Amino acid sequence: MNASTPPLANDPLAQTAWAAFRTRLREFAAEQIPEAMVPSRFVVLPELPKLPNGKVDRGRLPAVPDGESAGNAYVAPRTPLEILLADIWADVLGVGRVGVKDNFFELGGDSLAAAQTVARLRAETGAQVNLRGLFDHPTPERLARHLGVQDGPEPAAGSGRHPRSIDGADLAAEAVLPADITPADDALPPAPAPYTTVLLTGGTGYTGAFLMRELLDRSDAHLHVLVRSDTPRQAADRVRAAMELYGVWREGDEKRFTGVPGDLARPYFGLDHSTYRRLARDVQMIVHNGAWSSYALPYRRLKPVNVLGTREVLRLAARHRIKPVHYISSLAVYPGRPGEHHWPEDAATDPEGVVGGYRQTKWVGDRMMTRANERGLPTCVYRPGQITGAQTTGACAEDTFLNATLKGCVQLGAALEFDVFLEMTPVDFCAAAVAHIALSGQNHGTAFNLPGGRPLAWNRLVELLDECGYPLRRLSYADWYAELTRAVERGEENELARFLPLFGPHQPAEDLGYRGSRPVFDTTHLRAALTGSGIVCLPPERELIGLYLDHFRATRFLPAHAERTAP
Repeated sequence: MNASTPPLANDPLAQTAWAAFRTRLREFAAEQIPEAMVPSRFVVLPELPKLPNGKVDRGRLPAVPDGESAGNAYVAPRTPLEILLADIWADVLGVGRVGVKDNFFELGGDSLAAAQTVARLRAETGAQVNLRGLFDHPTPERLARHLGVQDGPEPAAGSGRHPRSIDGADLAAEAVLPADITPADDALPPAPAPYTTVLLTGGTGYTGAFLMRELLDRSDAHLHVLVRSDTPRQAADRVRAAMELYGVWREGDEKRFTGVPGDLARPYFGLDHSTYRRLARDVQMIVHNGAWSSYALPYRRLKPVNVLGTREVLRLAARHRIKPVHYISSLAVYPGRPGEHHWPEDAATDPEGVVGGYRQTKWVGDRMMTRANERGLPTCVYRPGQITGAQTTGACAEDTFLNATLKGCVQLGAALEFDVFLEMTPVDFCAAAVAHIALSGQNHGTAFNLPGGRPLAWNRLVELLDECGYPLRRLSYADWYAELTRAVERGEENELARFLPLFGPHQPAEDLGYRGSRPVFDTTHLRAALTGSGIVCLPPERELIGLYLDHFRATRFLPAHAERTAP
């Protein structure tokens, strides 16, 4: 047997699980040690070779594939520019040899390493490459062709015309449900409301903390919360920590929920047989909020959690007892188009025009809910806009793209001109609406748009920042981008550094919106379902935006006032 070939190398399920495990290891390491010390490679083995005394036999450990990215055999550089690129990448990333097929980011690169690489390349060759060029052409072979050094057409990206997307035909195929996700003939019918047991995914996130609060307040149900952790106690502690962070924890809540250590990215959530069967038997309704929310990552990186995890939720919903599934989707599932377009609360539209890894995974999940409903699984889909702070307290997550943009502009002292409208959905409004509808036991087979109080123009948001003490210079997009990239390349701290893949020298990526786009989202279903509930959404005026900024000042996410207003 070839020792370098893992025994399960031809098992697609194992490969998916191992890829997700490597991702979790990298995330865990990043939380525990300095970024520079995070390993760039992780090798997963079915078991460790042992010596007779039980210790690990280090001599029998397979060698780390030097210079090979996942799934690519090493191909040596062939041209002077490819050799230079490979040398620079190896030096910046601290790896061994780098082949022409190796992906910069799969080797451990990030936005800051990319800035260093681009600066080195400019200094040593004079090539006018920018950060977006590296993000869109992340292998030495493709970047060299992009710079026009080699003859012949540039090879296709392999993931569609958009660097973080797959094409529409492949996306539609991703939404096909496996045959076993259908209620068995002997499955018990759905339990009527009020429910006694509810499963929540994504309970340790920002939206999840507020969903916990609303589900607890609006029902007497006991919650099972799926959390990536090692033990039930650790899972429960993570849920409590998130709720305390956003000010929604109350004494006595610990008696109302149980932490379930599991992982959306693993088959059957990685649960043992007895635990899985117990959930299948006891849970009466599921609120599926768990997702990896990153606009900067490609579809294939997000798929294990966002797509395969959603399949696992539907699979559980079809076991033992039919369980309604309430899925937190996004307005991002609608295609971006210039001009005014009206979007009814219907099933997910044609995938063409839905670009970006995160948006595409949400489209697939949204579509799978419709198909599951057609098979007899009751589903509801909720499509909020960009989740923003609580309209009651201002409590807000700091790691969202919108908030990173606000802080990045304040750090830069300048705002970009961008003709787009934002759909801002306060997190407590979103959570209250979902909990109210889900716990009613009605409206199955329905989709709900939750765009917020009203659209807010980006330029108006910049004006509100000025009124609240953060005056910013107005720059054309090209000038703003040039100033941002220079700041990052100089090593200045900027919250937008990790989102640089979403910006180019001439315009932002399509993921962020289309210039002149004026979408109009129908809310007929939502208004009918919330009638008489008292649940309302405040418009994004100075009062609400000021509340958010007060929170950011209190947490020191933003300075007390704008500290930089000139280059």
